Amino acid sequence: MKKIEELVRNEIKGVVGCTEPASIAFAFSNAVRIFRTEFGTLNLENFQGNLKVSNEVYRNASTVKVPVLKEKGILPAAAMGVFSASNTFNPFSGIDLSTKKKIKILMKSKKWLKIEKVNQNGIFVEAEIVCGKNSVKVLIEDSHDKIKEISVNGKKFFRQRKQRKIALSGLGEIYQIVKKRNTVLENIVENFLKKQGSLYERFRYKNSFDAVKGLVEKRMDGESIEIQTITGSGNQGIFIAVPFYEIYKKDRKKVLPAVVFSVLTQIYLTQERGRISSICGLANKAAPSLVAGLTYYKRKNLGEIKQKMNLTEEALRGLVCEGAKRSCALKASVCLHAVCKVEEF
Repeated sequence: MKKIEELVRNEIKGVVGCTEPASIAFAFSNAVRIFRTEFGTLNLENFQGNLKVSNEVYRNASTVKVPVLKEKGILPAAAMGVFSASNTFNPFSGIDLSTKKKIKILMKSKKWLKIEKVNQNGIFVEAEIVCGKNSVKVLIEDSHDKIKEISVNGKKFFRQRKQRKIALSGLGEIYQIVKKRNTVLENIVENFLKKQGSLYERFRYKNSFDAVKGLVEKRMDGESIEIQTITGSGNQGIFIAVPFYEIYKKDRKKVLPAVVFSVLTQIYLTQERGRISSICGLANKAAPSLVAGLTYYKRKNLGEIKQKMNLTEEALRGLVCEGAKRSCALKASVCLHAVCKVEEF
């Protein structure tokens, strides 16, 4: 059970801004930090940045607004990474006015950054800082904050050791885990609900539909609010947490096993289907995961849970991802409406 606790803890993270541009900024912030550690200084008036990203990362980072600057695209994400003071996967937090001015100046010199889209799917971000004869390259792969390799002047500086993945075998295993009422797991998801719920209260939303649509829209518009992401997605974190938060306000800890069921199902589906793809993650992961938890909450058996999940996927099949845009808020509304209808079916 300790491994499951670790798995869930690692898959729920607070992040400001969309996670694809955050991953780009995170890679550059680490490259700059290591460059300064190894070589003492970095001349920000005469350096070259090189970036390689996968198809999906390119798509999402190109279409969403970056916090603080509130501008779309890969260039502002990379520029913010160069000046980010954060050592964690939250590179858009804590940027003050003077730093913002420096970022703006760097962005005017567009030649500093070369961007290449590589023919690769999933999470792939390779950021390189070159100044004079020295260079640092940071590779992120598989998940948004997983630094796989660092090279200094072409030589391996760091390479992550192969780690044994904690894989969920299916809904049957999830059902048995939830039945055990693990206190640590329930505390993790309760914290997840409370943090997401604080935004529900802060913006005084009237119901789940308003909150899901509103928070996703704010996120896509580059609002500087910290969202609890799940499996690398803030929109999916919003989608799963908000409806449960409404129930939590009434029933408190009684709803937590159902939330654990949804969170574990989300992780399982992500392991099976990937973190990002050409298919809308709200439709093929978050919606069936939410239905699974809500159905469990109604004390239904595993067969009924699977039936509701299948029906949800059938209803939303064909919903594609066209990037991280304001239209994601409408897609979230469509998916939540489908979940409600399936629950009544």
